[in-house]
Amino acid sequence: MAVSFRRALIRVIAVAVALIAFGFRFINVRDLTNDHYMHLAWAQQVLFGQVPGRDFVDPGMPLMYTLSALVQWVSPGPFSEAALSCVLLAVAAAATFVVAADLSGSIVVSIAAALFEVALYPRLYSYPKILVPAVALLLIQQYVRHPDRRGLVLLAIGTGVAVLLRHDLGVYAAAGIGTALVWTNWGAWKATARALAEYAAAVIVVMIPYVLFVQWSEGFTEHVHGALEFAKGEAHQRFLEPPAFEFFGNPRGLAAWSKVDSAVLLFYAAHLVAIAALVLIITGTRGQGDKGTVRPLVPSSPSPQVPVLGAALTMLVLYLVVVLRHPIDSRVQDLAALLAILGAWIVVETGRRAMTAMSGGTTGVRLRTASALVLTLAVAAASVASLWDLGNITLRLEETRVVDGLDVMERTIEGVKDTGTTWPWERFWPAGELPVAVRYLNACTTRDDAVLLTWAAPEYYYFSQRRFGAGHALFLPPDAFTTAHDQDLMLARIRKERIPIVLINETRRMEFAHAYGEVDAYLKQEYVPAAHFRIHDGSDVTIAIRRGVTPRSTYGADRWPCGFESRAASKTASIRLDGSATPFPAMSNAVP
Repeated sequence: MAVSFRRALIRVIAVAVALIAFGFRFINVRDLTNDHYMHLAWAQQVLFGQVPGRDFVDPGMPLMYTLSALVQWVSPGPFSEAALSCVLLAVAAAATFVVAADLSGSIVVSIAAALFEVALYPRLYSYPKILVPAVALLLIQQYVRHPDRRGLVLLAIGTGVAVLLRHDLGVYAAAGIGTALVWTNWGAWKATARALAEYAAAVIVVMIPYVLFVQWSEGFTEHVHGALEFAKGEAHQRFLEPPAFEFFGNPRGLAAWSKVDSAVLLFYAAHLVAIAALVLIITGTRGQGDKGTVRPLVPSSPSPQVPVLGAALTMLVLYLVVVLRHPIDSRVQDLAALLAILGAWIVVETGRRAMTAMSGGTTGVRLRTASALVLTLAVAAASVASLWDLGNITLRLEETRVVDGLDVMERTIEGVKDTGTTWPWERFWPAGELPVAVRYLNACTTRDDAVLLTWAAPEYYYFSQRRFGAGHALFLPPDAFTTAHDQDLMLARIRKERIPIVLINETRRMEFAHAYGEVDAYLKQEYVPAAHFRIHDGSDVTIAIRRGVTPRSTYGADRWPCGFESRAASKTASIRLDGSATPFPAMSNAVP
């Protein structure tokens, strides 16, 4: 196959893969998960004119929520955010196919790899974890073909984008690129040092505007502190020991196999992929143009594939150590791109080595390569079976309504679009029915007001279309942002903002009070309990009203206080709460 024709064919197939990936994910959109609204709350905060760092904590994902803000500015509602995520996942799938096709040399296997990535069904908000390694490896491939300064600049720009999408992803991309640069210039240490220095300098230049913005908005030290504190909030999800299969110990045996078991199997398969890739790289790779022959890896003249493989392996190891965490059945999908790319190469490379050994190797070599091929295919088959179960692929395919015709598919999308673009977007509420409290916050506060929740529920801010107070879209007890410095900053923001309503989760009050004692004490002093309601998990929530504001009206059958004036109450205000007449206590003259 002519090189030019093959490249053209790969481009065409890449576009087709992107379209299939987008269509499959887009037509299956029904809602967004809770965590997705964390990014949307930050995006909404930007649209309210708040400055990241200065007015609220920037957790190190500025480009992610800025992209969401742009989309929300054009078309408010979760439907447009879902479309953005599906587009970027589709780009990742196309990049995965191109990288896998170049590494493996097999278009068929590479298509399967891209479909594997799509079928693994990563959460929509996880698109940066899928997109960054796929695009980074694509840029590395281009550089390996033409190792010049233009390629280094593109690698630096790609790294900068990764940093802005999520700071840690920038670190993983840089580690992979550094590995690739070392392998590309293997043995020529001056050239290696020059390439690394030029790449580092280019990254610094690319990042200067953002660093200057951070220094202006909050200071670089404070920014790093905030990012590290946010990471501490997820530290409890790290794997302290390998996950266990749930079906073990169950009297039903394999009949008790669950989605968690499928995720655990993929967990171990991912580690086997890393080990197999390392062994294959060390023992030799197919040289370009060698027509499938296996030769030892010669450090002074490595295969053009090795830099890309080394980068992919480096990033996979970092993902396994840092990114992969609990809950395993929703996090293992974050490995989708790297698993697909390295898995495709391992399958093809193992097959080539087996074919070569069978045609001229010794009996021992034949046995070893044949055994390796059988094991590889068995792990691949088990992984596909697991992802089919984990991703609910049968159900997902049914929900595409492809067999029902284009008209039905179009009506399905239109129905989701209508509910995802017309407020209050009830269908997209992530857990149960839309709480009355969401409509209440929207109706009884103004766009100049902020709201504060004492538990992690950023969807309340987004759906009520209100800013979050204290600079935090969610609190992360027991470890994150608990220092005196962090709480002083929270209180400073609370005091300067107009926050007429605080929703206090009484069921988890002790957890909040233990982590944020100063903030809790302030809320007890400055806010008056006015009503109660329960949320989907059974927690009791108090609606507390700030002293110094006077409700002008009531809301709903329970007559919750509504429409607040910023003035002292000269006399007791009475409203009906929980079915009985309940007076407000005398309020202070403090004005928020």
